[in-house]
Amino acid sequence: VNFETWSVGMKNKYVVLDFETTGINKYYDEVVQVAIINQNEEILINELCKPKHHFTWVNAQKIHGISPAVVKDKPSFESYIEMIKNIFDSCDFIVCYNVAFEQGILKNYGINIDKYKFRDPMKEFAPIYGEVGYRGGYKWQSLSTCAKYFGYNFKAHDALEDVKATRFCFEQIKLFNINKESMSQPYLDRWKLLFKTWIIERGMKYYEDGKVELIYKNDERVVASVDGNTKYMVLIEIDKNKIKKIACDCPHASKGSNCKHMAAVLFKINE
Repeated sequence: VNFETWSVGMKNKYVVLDFETTGINKYYDEVVQVAIINQNEEILINELCKPKHHFTWVNAQKIHGISPAVVKDKPSFESYIEMIKNIFDSCDFIVCYNVAFEQGILKNYGINIDKYKFRDPMKEFAPIYGEVGYRGGYKWQSLSTCAKYFGYNFKAHDALEDVKATRFCFEQIKLFNINKESMSQPYLDRWKLLFKTWIIERGMKYYEDGKVELIYKNDERVVASVDGNTKYMVLIEIDKNKIKKIACDCPHASKGSNCKHMAAVLFKINE
C-alpha cells in the first residue's frame, strides 16, 4: 500500500467507516472487508482482507457472503492500518452506524480511538423513529430500518454499500433536525418539509398523472380526492398561509404518517 498517495491537503469534513468481520465479537473477531467514503461519497478505501487468526467463519459468511477462498490471496487488515489512520487524521469526525462495534474492532487492532471524534447515526435516528423500549428510552434500529425510513434501497452487509447507506441516513438525519422546529406548521410554500423524499416523489407522480381532484378550496380549507388503487380523501386546513392540519383516510396516514396522497394534493394547490 502506497501511503504517499495520501496528501496532507486531502481534508474531509467527515468520513464513513464500516467493517465486515469474521463474527460479532468486537474484541476477538477480525476484518474481512473495510470500506471508507467521505462526505461526497468518494471511495477512500474498499478492500477485502485476509484474517491472520481465523480460518473459517461460517455464521458470518452466511450474512456477508465473504468466504475464506475469496480473501485467501488478500493482504491482512494490518496492511491498511497506516492508510486508515491517515484518513482519520485528515477529517473532522468519523461516522459509523453502531459505532461501538467499529470502535471495538479498531481498538483491537491497536488504533487509538480516543484521539478521534465519532458520530453514530443509529443513536441519532432512534428518537426520530420513536419506538420505545420496554425499559423506556428509544430502541436502536438497524441500518436497514433507518435507510428504509428515509426511502433508500441498498444491499446490506457489504461494507461499501453499508457506508453509502450510512452517509445517506446521516445527511437525512441532519436535515430532519435542522427542519424539525418548522415541520409542525410550515408555510404552504415550504410544505415539502413535512414529507420524506420518497413520499414527495410518489405524490408528484400522482399529481402529474392527473389523479388529484379538488372538491373544495378557499383560503382556509382544501378538500380533495386522490385516485390511487382506491380513492382517498384529503383535508388541509390553512391559517394565515400556514398548514394548520392535514389528514387523509388512507392506511398509511391512519398510522400517523404523512402520505403520498397529501403530497399530491399539495402539488396541486401550489401549481
